[in-house]
Amino acid sequence: MKNTSAKSIRRTLTTLAIVAAGVSSGGARADLANGIVDQWSVGVVAQFLCGTVVWTGSAQSCAAQTMSWGSGGVSGLDITNPAGATIVNTNGPSVPNVAITHRNQPITGSTLDEVKLRSTLTLTPFSPPDTGLPSASLDFLIDFQETPNGADPCANGGVNGVGVNVNGCGDIFVIDQGALNFAFQYDLGTGQGAKTYFISFFEQTGGLNPLPVAACNAVGVTSPCLGFVTPESQSTTFNFAAVITTKPVEIPVPGTLVSVGLGLLLLGLRRRRA
Repeated sequence: MKNTSAKSIRRTLTTLAIVAAGVSSGGARADLANGIVDQWSVGVVAQFLCGTVVWTGSAQSCAAQTMSWGSGGVSGLDITNPAGATIVNTNGPSVPNVAITHRNQPITGSTLDEVKLRSTLTLTPFSPPDTGLPSASLDFLIDFQETPNGADPCANGGVNGVGVNVNGCGDIFVIDQGALNFAFQYDLGTGQGAKTYFISFFEQTGGLNPLPVAACNAVGVTSPCLGFVTPESQSTTFNFAAVITTKPVEIPVPGTLVSVGLGLLLLGLRRRRA
């Protein structure tokens, strides 16, 4: 078990985008006549910044898309980026992009304490086609808690051998809540001026949830907190997806808040046609 000081995910440029799992895909289809981009080419690339890793012991292994640690077994994190840009319809359904997998194995020795992850976004009008916005990057900190497998109750507050703790106590990630919707503007040059859009990223598997007080305390953050608990002896993948809307996405009921985005710097991005 690692010792942690009181800390939360620290954001360099902006916060994580949070959206509800029940995002509506309704809304009128956009077209050039109303000066709105109908479809976007969305490029998302995530990578670990290995120079920022903190281990609870001697350094283990880190590369841009994979990290490993531990003795007697090997745990780790893997990033799977999309093969290329995806096409996202304005006011349309969500489109998958980055996936992150936690390989959770019983280990001894050094474990991960924290690492920064950089996510870079590129937005380009696809229909109608036009010049892309400058790419934008966000660095944010992942806090991780390797828990004692034999504890009962577990660090996450649950009973050992039950639910997520079925193979021993699950490990804990905590992610700070942030802003809903990231606004950006684009001017197609139709004489109607720049239009405002909102992009949000959410976790599709439902694995991201408000955590029990005990889990927040174990990582050293104030409750309520939002994050993941992953089962021992399993690989758990969290899939993220993007939506682009012309109105802010609303969360209907606090109890449905199971989604969080990989926040990306969009505030203030503005493209004007010469």
